[in-house]
Amino acid sequence: MPKVTISTIADAAGVSKATVSRYLNGHFERMSSETKQKIAAVIKQFDYYPNRQASSLKSSRTHLIGVVAADISNIYSTLLIKGINEVARTDHNQIMIGDAGDRLEQEREVLQLLLSQNVDGIILQPQSADPTAYQFITAANTPMVMVDRLTQPLSWPTVTSTDYRSSFELAQHVVAKYNEIAVFSNPIQLASPRSLRYQAFVDAAAEKGAHVTLVETTGTRMAPLADYWRTHKEQHPAIFSTNGRLLMAVLQWLQDNAIQYPKQVGICGYDDWDWASLAGPGISSVAQHPTAIGAVAMHQLMAQIDGETLPALDQQVPATVNIRHSL
Repeated sequence: MPKVTISTIADAAGVSKATVSRYLNGHFERMSSETKQKIAAVIKQFDYYPNRQASSLKSSRTHLIGVVAADISNIYSTLLIKGINEVARTDHNQIMIGDAGDRLEQEREVLQLLLSQNVDGIILQPQSADPTAYQFITAANTPMVMVDRLTQPLSWPTVTSTDYRSSFELAQHVVAKYNEIAVFSNPIQLASPRSLRYQAFVDAAAEKGAHVTLVETTGTRMAPLADYWRTHKEQHPAIFSTNGRLLMAVLQWLQDNAIQYPKQVGICGYDDWDWASLAGPGISSVAQHPTAIGAVAMHQLMAQIDGETLPALDQQVPATVNIRHSL
């Protein structure tokens, strides 16, 4: 069978090679819906895949997008990547996914590998709040968008959830019923969302005269929370988990120890992932929207790749506060 080329597609669709090229590169300006549908149908008929390597030599574009997640095993990362990919595909981009494994050294290795692949841009969930850790990406003249976490000072366009505002709204419901609250978190100094969520509870509690105890852990170790419970259970406390994985670990721990909520303890958390309404009486939680965050970040990255200069601002995607019967 003869090799299928842009000329083949153009002839079959009855359009010029330039029009097909514009279609393949996502430039639909002044292109009618009828023409787009006709080209799409012919491409499908011939099962045609453009030679991206050849086209990148002409346009200095590889149509490769690097995505580095802090921890690929986290459900947040899966949903974030889904949103990124949905937008990336509209411009015929492919994403290359890297896992930082919650380690700054591993993150740098992954980033350097992506740069060696000549990616057009990078979306990063950063391990460090220090922007100097990422200046080598700027030096490589590679556009970048940060997601989920903030650097200080903010040095790249960044897309996050409404971490403080949504946590404060949830905290107001908590302090209306509870005087003692545990914020259960991985080390808050290592990631800005944890710090913002904790501070929201501290501020809401201060308004009502309630007390907040920070209980930090590594991974999903429950020993620190168990120690807290032994000394505070008579106070009928509420527990706020700063992410979905910790929230699930707390629910498992409560079940294993026959601790009933909300009878003996209130429970709530950040990250919903569509399961919190199904657990027991329903878990009060903040549902952030990683898929939407990923989509916004990819739009911002595409704008930079196309030559637009974006300011280093934090664009927040509103989260949803769901109050259920766990408090």
